[in-house]
Order: sequence, then C-alpha cells, then structure tokens
Amino acid sequence: MAKHNNGTWYRFFYFLACKFIRFRWLTLFLTLLLTSFFIYQMQGLVFDNSNDIWFVKGDRTLEVMDKFKATFGNDEFVFILFDTKNFFKSDTIRRIGRLADDLETHVPYVKDMTWLANVEHIEGVKGGVEIHELIENVPDTAGGMAKIKEKALNEKTWLNNLISQDGKVAGLILEMDNYPEDVFDPRNEVALAVKNILVKPEHKSFKTYVVGQPIMHHDYNKLANRESGIFFGICLLIQMGILFWVARGVRGILVPLAIVVLSVLWTIGTIGVMGLTLNLFVILVPTLLICVGIGDSMHFISEFHDQCNYGLKRRPAVIEAVARVGLPCLITSLTTAIGFLSFLSAGIKPFREMGVYAAIGVMAAFVLTLVLVPVFYSFGKDQVWLKKAFARHRNHRDLFDRVLEKICRIVIGYPKTVLLVFICLSAVSLIGYQSVEVETNTVKMLSKKLPIRQAYDYVDNRMGGSMSLEVMLDTGKKNGVKNPVFLAQMDTFQQFVEDHPLTTKTSSVLDVLKKMRRALHENKKEYYAIPETKDGASQYLFLYETSGGEKLDKLVSFDYGIARLTARTKTLDTKDVRRFITDVKDFAQKNFAPSVKMEITGNAGWFKRLNDLVGEGQRQSFITALIVITLIMMVVMGSFRLGLISMVPNVFPVLITLGLMGFAGIYMDTPLMSFSAVIIGVAVDDTIHFMMRFRREFERLGNYADSLRATLSTAGRPITFTTITLVLGFSVLAFSNVSGIVKFGLLSSFAFLWALLADFFFMPVFLLLLKPLGPEKHGT
Repeated sequence: MAKHNNGTWYRFFYFLACKFIRFRWLTLFLTLLLTSFFIYQMQGLVFDNSNDIWFVKGDRTLEVMDKFKATFGNDEFVFILFDTKNFFKSDTIRRIGRLADDLETHVPYVKDMTWLANVEHIEGVKGGVEIHELIENVPDTAGGMAKIKEKALNEKTWLNNLISQDGKVAGLILEMDNYPEDVFDPRNEVALAVKNILVKPEHKSFKTYVVGQPIMHHDYNKLANRESGIFFGICLLIQMGILFWVARGVRGILVPLAIVVLSVLWTIGTIGVMGLTLNLFVILVPTLLICVGIGDSMHFISEFHDQCNYGLKRRPAVIEAVARVGLPCLITSLTTAIGFLSFLSAGIKPFREMGVYAAIGVMAAFVLTLVLVPVFYSFGKDQVWLKKAFARHRNHRDLFDRVLEKICRIVIGYPKTVLLVFICLSAVSLIGYQSVEVETNTVKMLSKKLPIRQAYDYVDNRMGGSMSLEVMLDTGKKNGVKNPVFLAQMDTFQQFVEDHPLTTKTSSVLDVLKKMRRALHENKKEYYAIPETKDGASQYLFLYETSGGEKLDKLVSFDYGIARLTARTKTLDTKDVRRFITDVKDFAQKNFAPSVKMEITGNAGWFKRLNDLVGEGQRQSFITALIVITLIMMVVMGSFRLGLISMVPNVFPVLITLGLMGFAGIYMDTPLMSFSAVIIGVAVDDTIHFMMRFRREFERLGNYADSLRATLSTAGRPITFTTITLVLGFSVLAFSNVSGIVKFGLLSSFAFLWALLADFFFMPVFLLLLKPLGPEKHGT
C-alpha cells in the first residue's frame, strides 16, 4: 500500500522503526539492561501512609502539626485494648504487667508507657500530696483489690481511656518519641515489634485490639503491597483473555503483556531513583498502567495486520504501521500523561506523586511499545495467509460489524434525537452532582472484615474512640497559662468540649490542677476545681513536679505560654468532624480574649483539612486536565471548533458518573478525587484515534455520513476493544478491601462505557450537524 503521508511525523516514526529493526538485538539488550537497573532500584522503596505525608510543604496544617510536635513532642501512639472479662483480678494484672514490661523494653522509640497499674495517682496524705503509681504492689486480698477498683472507676480521667466503665476492658498506651530522621521506616519497626510481642506464647492468652498511627501505617502498607500484586496478576490474566480473543497469534498476546509488565517495573524503579515513597494510591498504579498502556500496542498491532492484509511483507508492514500509528499514539500518551500530571494542581502530596508515577508509566508504555513491537514483529516469515483471511473477512460481517453499522444508521437517521437524549442526561447529571459529598476517613474506607478495622470499631464501642482533636491555646505570654482569667476561660471551654455530643473525653493541664487542689484539701470532691489565683496555680504546678509528677511537658509548653487540650471522639465521618471543629472554633472565639490564639491539629483537624483539599483537588485537577487537553486537541485537529467537539465525549462520562454518585449517595474520597482527571485523560485516547481517522476519511470521501461509516467500520473495532480492556481491567479493583478503591474501579468502568457511547453517538452528532471540517465535496 502506498505511503499515505509524507509529513514530518510520518518520516520520523518511519526512521525510528527502521533503526529499531536494523539494530534489534542491541535494542533488546539495552531494554533488558534498563529493566535490570529499574528492578534494582525497587529494593529501596518505602511505604509511608502517615498523616503528615498528605500535605505539601507550606500547607498551614503541616505547619501547625510541626509546631505541635516541637512543643509537646510526637503525637503518635499505639493503643492496645485487652478484653479481660474482669481486669481487677491479681493474676490478670500481673500478666498484663509482664506484657507491659516487655513492650516498654523491646518496642523502639517509646517515650512513655501508661496503663492502669502505673498511671499517676494524685492523693492528699498527712503533710502534703503524694503522687504514685495506682498499683505499686498487686494486692492478693479481695479487700485490697476492691480499693484499687474503687479508685480506678471513680477517676473520670481514666474511664474510657485506661479502663472501661464495667471494668472488663483495659487499655495500654505507648506514646512515641520523635522519630530519628536517619531511620528507614520507624513506624514499621514499632508496629512489627508490638505485633511480635503480642503473639508470644506467654502473652497470647489475651484477646487484644491494637490501633494507632504506626499500626495503621504497617497494615495499610501490607494491604497496599498485597492488593497491588493481586490486582496486577488478575488484570494481566484478564488482558490475556481479551488479547486471546482479539489478537492473531501468540505474539499478539505476549508482546502487549510484556510491554505493560515492563512499564510497571520501569515506573516503580523510577520512583526509587527519584527517592519518593509509596502510599495508599500505589494500589491503583499497576492496574492503571496495564489498562492504559496496553492500548498503544493494540493499535500498533492492529495497523500491522491491516498493512499485511493490503499485501505488504512483514518488515515493510511493521515499519508502515509504526509510521502511521506513531503520531496518534504519541498524542494519546501525552494527553493521558497530562491528565495524570494535572494532579500536581492539587494540594495533597500523595495525589501529586501518583500523578507523576502514572504519567511516567504511560510514557514508559509508549516508548516500550514503539521499541518492542517493531522488534518482535520483525521476526518470522511473511504471513501470506493474512491477505486471504482479509478477503474472506470482507465477505463476512460479524457481530461487531453489524452493531457498528446499526449505530451508524441511528446517528445518521436521528441526529437531533440522539443529541436531545445526551443533553437530557447531562442536565440530570448536573442535578445529581450537586449532592456529591466528600469523605476522607481512611479507617472507614477499610473493609469491616480486616482486623485493623475491627480493632478501631472495638475501640469506638468499648473505650470511647481512637480519634482526637488537639487544641493549642497560645496565650502569647510567658506563664500566660497560669493567669486565673485564662484558666477560667479554658475551664469553660473544656467543659463545652466535654459536653459536646461528639466528644467522649477531654484532658488538659486543668485536670492536674484540679487533682492537686483536691488532694491538698483532704481529697474532698468539692475542691475539684481550678485555683483562683496565679500564685495558687504556680504553687500547685510546682508541687506537682516536686512530688514526682511527670506529665506537664505533654500538657503545657516549657515557658507555660501554650496549653494543650485533647478531645477524644469515636471515628467520625467528615461531616461530623467539620461540625465538631466549627462548634469548637465558634465557642473559642466568643470565650477567649482576642490575645489568645487557638490552633487545631490531631486526627480530626487532619481529616477536616484533607476533606477541603479533596474537594479542591478534584475540581482543580479536572479543570487543569480539561483546559490543557482541549488546547492540545485544538492543535492536533488544526481547528478550534473541532478541538472543542472532540472534548464532548470526554467531559460527558465524567459528568454522568458524578451525577450517579450524587443520586446514589456515593462519597467523594481520596482515591476518587483522581477520578475526573483520570477519565478525561484516558478516554481522550479513543477520541483521538476516532477523530484522526474521521479526518483522514473525510479528506478521501468528502462526505460526513460516508466518513462516519468508514471511521466506525475501521476505528470502531479497536476503540471497542480498548474500552473492553479498560472496563474489565478497572473492574478488578472491586475486590479491594478499601472502599475508595472499589468505588474508583466500578465508577471508572461505568465512565469508560459511557465514553464509548459518547464516541459512537454524541460526538458524531456534532460532526454531522456542525460540519466542522467545512462543506461537503459531494452529496451522499
């Protein structure tokens, strides 16, 4: 077949194909060498799902978190609950004591270990105050144990924290010191040490539930590692099945699979080279790259077979295929990469990094396709039988041909009706989109069958909850915390937070002051109140420290200028977190003097800020991808109108899917925030192939209807196959244990189906009605 184009890009890809085939053994060797290098770089990769990785440098939330750590130390902890049936038994306390000693001795980076036996107990004695561990010696008598029980259950700061109200569940808290910067993965070290100790034979008699940032970090990493590998394998099997169905020969199956596998290895290896870390989003990356990356090779191989059918021998057919399809595949890869790079406009660090990872993978898949398809397809004899098969095919119309022909008749016969249907669907989707809400709670995204989710649910139900709101009250003055006016305001504020329906417990320096005042007044309950003077506050705090108290550094700053208040809650959804923080801020603004500066951090503050960033990031990444890809389409199509028309089938699937989310009550979460940009970046690939084929056919035929028939009969089949690849590949994510990943997979599959329908119905209607390529050269 004669060369269809003598343009620069045609000649460029023609030249590349010739060179790759001429030096094919060297090309294969260099590919193998590069792959080995990237595999080696994968060895140093680190997973990091800690709270502070979600925010980019300069984010106010990160600055407040850093200030909190600098003032009060690391806020990370491990919380272990023991279902003892009855804690107040001598044998139970001794066994927990042995476990506590083991944990404190062998878990790295532990700053403090607290449980009911060693908790600070402040009580008045003859001549002053005594601060000692609640259970210095485990009593063996019923009377001695009854006294311990009475003290424990009557101290409200311990209830639903270190002991449940029924005395059956006990808690142990390991507070972490600041992690060394030169340590590879300290959170994982902590989690592994805790887990290894709990499974020792001497400690296995307890039913334990473990939560906390190091545990979540470890379990999320383990889950991401396992699921990404499983989905990678399942997705490969699915793609193998599709290729077996549509490809011609074993080579048509193995070459595309080899390309996508290598693209994943190159991408993960590049992450290692760049010194970046992996996070929850890595579950998506392998499946994403397989589904997206396989399309280029399918188009190259399809064009190769077409050239063989037209009578070219193997090597000329390979070269001609690369020359013809090289530019469309380059453009589709660039637009897809741009869709992913639009994530950089969001303020969430892992989201940005995922965009970079996916963009690298897409371009790696294109390069590997450009290199390996001509190399591998240059081997072998000329396939004369293909020409005969093509002749038979022209006389035999299969199901795809009949369906595509039916679509063409509908579009040409009823263009205005088709347009009206899509406009109505768009309007309804816009209404649904208004109801989409954001949810960023990572715990609630986990499947209830996972042990880590069960542990968090157990803590919520039996011990007041694992989420916290940390409030820093900065008086702006040295010793400002001791000011009686501030103490009175803080007491009112703490009582408000304590009484809030979402709060389960509060703690602050006021608890210490009240305990000290009560102890100095013969332990009488009516004296459980804040001191009335600055001197009184100073004396109580001084006496606390000189009597052995060791908790002030966690409650006030070194110069007594900043006070900390911690509010514990159950695992809240984002709507409740937002309401809680709003109520706290509103009350604080009315209660405190203007000179007092309040700053919020902790899990609840982190979730609230992340919620804002998810909503902003979803919109920004979509708008960025839409604008940049539209501009590229205008340049590629050589027409402003044609560029706009080409974006219609790519915006529509995003809109209709967001509408479905709104009507179905599906939350927008951290994995789903990438949804819009991914869809528009990936769906545009088929649009590019469709539009470039349509333009070529219009130049040949000069008639819109005939050009549409020719385009659907040629480009329609590979576009359908790539959509099937995307739908089935992304559906694999439905088996994830993370609800956000499940929703991402199913909603993406739904969107890609609508993208195909929009390519086949919506966009052709615009082409027929608006005639963006100019007047027809002759009638139909």
